[in-house]
Amino acid sequence: MTIIHLTSTLGGGGAEQMVLQLAKQSNAVHKTVVVSLSNTLIALEKRFKDHDIEYHLLGVNSFKNKSLVNGLKEFKSIIDSLDDVVIHCHMYHAALFGMLYKLRHPKSKLVFTLHSNMLEFASRRLILFFTKPLRFRDIIFSPKGKKWYLKRNAEIIANGVDFKEFDFGERSNTFSVFNFLFIGRISHEKSPHRLIECAQQLLEHNITNFKIHFVGDGILKEAILEDAKNRNLENHVTLHGFQHDIKPFLAEAHCLVLPSLWEGMPVVIIEAAASKLPVIATPVGSIPDFLNTTNAYVSELDTFDQSMKSVYENYDLALQKSTKLYHEIESQFEIKNVFAKHLSVYKESLKN
Repeated sequence: MTIIHLTSTLGGGGAEQMVLQLAKQSNAVHKTVVVSLSNTLIALEKRFKDHDIEYHLLGVNSFKNKSLVNGLKEFKSIIDSLDDVVIHCHMYHAALFGMLYKLRHPKSKLVFTLHSNMLEFASRRLILFFTKPLRFRDIIFSPKGKKWYLKRNAEIIANGVDFKEFDFGERSNTFSVFNFLFIGRISHEKSPHRLIECAQQLLEHNITNFKIHFVGDGILKEAILEDAKNRNLENHVTLHGFQHDIKPFLAEAHCLVLPSLWEGMPVVIIEAAASKLPVIATPVGSIPDFLNTTNAYVSELDTFDQSMKSVYENYDLALQKSTKLYHEIESQFEIKNVFAKHLSVYKESLKN
């Protein structure tokens, strides 16, 4: 069997991180190829090289010009030399590309993961609904992922990580500076400006010995820097840009903050849970299926600062919750178990 992971980019987002995790698991036992539609935003390229994972960049920058035709031809040339191919499409544009390929090559086996519980455009939801017969399985992260356009042939498989990689030992309940950590794309759907507001609100509560660390890149990066400067928060806000290795940041942090407007099942939450780091997140996507008031802080945006204040003021309780979350999800989110479920789907697709 050959597993092809077809993704929109090799950027540093959660979907691409999951592609890397799955490819690492399968590469030792099955021929594994990663194909990116785009040849830009290749932040993870080095990590694919480090793990000797074959990858290709198709350079498809539009579905309306010659690059699409050339991309489909190159994709066919990759597949032609392989046997028993299963194509796992990650994110909407990769699914669209994969389905266009299947229309020309009907025997192709397609599996699809959207990596989000929300599509902004109704047109895309309708396309996914009416093209369901082209896909063998749609993988969703939890029952909340069963949107009307993904219900048919849906398989529930959570994201996962290698828990051993995030074992930093027991966390201390003492600190001189409290480090809040945001990891992700600095863009609208992640609400990074809300964290700048929270920093100001914490200062209004006379909480001064804290920092909010942003790890990631995105179109709002400069706007966040400007906002922090205008509010005189330079001493409390640090932007680190994209990082190939986030483990040192998780090890030094005291709390992960994720004030998203929408999500699927963020890999960074699983990574934080694996490192027993307290988590504050909004109740969006599949997050409420795994996080609750007993194992984390699930907060609406307008009360996000209050949750940050609560973690700061009662960190012992926050650590108790993070330990509980770790034990609750360790088996389900361990990457070996997650990959085994994916592998079962891949094998089943080849029988049909």
